Amino acid sequence: MHKVDLVSHGLLGSMIAGLTFGKKYRLLGYVATIVGSVAHDFDIITFLKGPKAFYKYHREITHSLLGTVVLGLLISIGVRLFTPVHDWATVFAMVGAGLLSHLAMDILTPWGLPLFYPFKSKKYSLDLIWFFDPVVISGLVAGVYLGYQVPENSAFSYLASFAVVISYLAYRVRQKRKARKIVLEELGPDKGAAVFVLPSAVSPFLWDVIVKERNRYIHFCVDTRRKEILSKEEFCSGAFHRCVKSSRDSDYVDIFLKRSRFPFYNVTRKADQTYTVEWSDVHLANLGGVHGVVVQLDGNGEIIEEKLQIKKPVRRKKKSGAV
Repeated sequence: MHKVDLVSHGLLGSMIAGLTFGKKYRLLGYVATIVGSVAHDFDIITFLKGPKAFYKYHREITHSLLGTVVLGLLISIGVRLFTPVHDWATVFAMVGAGLLSHLAMDILTPWGLPLFYPFKSKKYSLDLIWFFDPVVISGLVAGVYLGYQVPENSAFSYLASFAVVISYLAYRVRQKRKARKIVLEELGPDKGAAVFVLPSAVSPFLWDVIVKERNRYIHFCVDTRRKEILSKEEFCSGAFHRCVKSSRDSDYVDIFLKRSRFPFYNVTRKADQTYTVEWSDVHLANLGGVHGVVVQLDGNGEIIEEKLQIKKPVRRKKKSGAV
C-alpha cells in the first residue's frame, strides 16, 4: 500500500509548530502538532489483521473530514488530560493544524482522499507527486535541521523550506501540463475522451497520461524533458463472462473496485474447466505494490481462491515502437 511516509508528515508538523504554537507552548506545542500530523496513519494497526484488512481500511474513514474531526477531538481530550493547558480552543488548534497538514500532503498523491466518507465514496486527488518525493522530504529535512541549528532564525528557515517545496510543486504543475499537451497533440482533435495525468514515480519529468474512452484505456508514458512519448499501450476488458459477475462477490474485488481509478479485467478458462478472472488497474499495474486481484472460480461460478496481486515496480524507459 502506498502512502506519504510518516517522516515527511512529522517534519511538516514540526515546522508548522515552530512557526505557531511552539514559540509559546514549547514542547507541548510541538508534540500536539506532530501527533496530529501523523495521526491519520494510525490506521496502520489494521495490518495486524493482515494485508486484506489494511488494504480495506487504510485511507478511508481516518482520511475523511469527519474522521479528521473525530481524531482531533480524541487527541485534544488526551492532551487536556495530561498537560496543564486547559484552553480547549488552543489545544484543538494545535492538533488540528497537524491533522490538516497531513491531508494537504496526501491529497497531492494519486491515491486520493475520501474527504466526504461515509456520505460520499468519491476520492479527491491533485495527482502531483508520488508517495515518496525526495525533493519534498529533502526540503523539509533541511528546514527542520537549520531551524534546530540556528534557533534564533528558525522562522526564516521554515519559511524558506516552505518556499522551496511550493516552488517545486509549482514546477511539477508546469510539467504536468506539458505532459497533457504532448499527448493531446499525439491524439489529434479532441473527441471528448477523459484525460488523466498522474506522476510516474518520483521524477518531475516522467508522467503517466491515461486516456479513458468508452471501452478502453490508452496509457502513455511521457518524458517532458525530452518532449516525447516513451511508450504507448492500450488496455481493455475482455469479453463479458458470467464469471466476471461472480468474481465481484469476492471481498478483495469489492475493495479493489472501490479504490481503483482505471480498472479492467481478463477472463481465462483452464483445461480443468475452472476460470480465472484477473482484475487490474492501468496506472498501478506499472508501478508495483497492490495493483489487482486474481479470483479463481469453478465451472459453476463459485469462488475457489482469491488473492491480491503485488509486484515490484516496472518502469518503461525506452521509446516504444507502438507510438
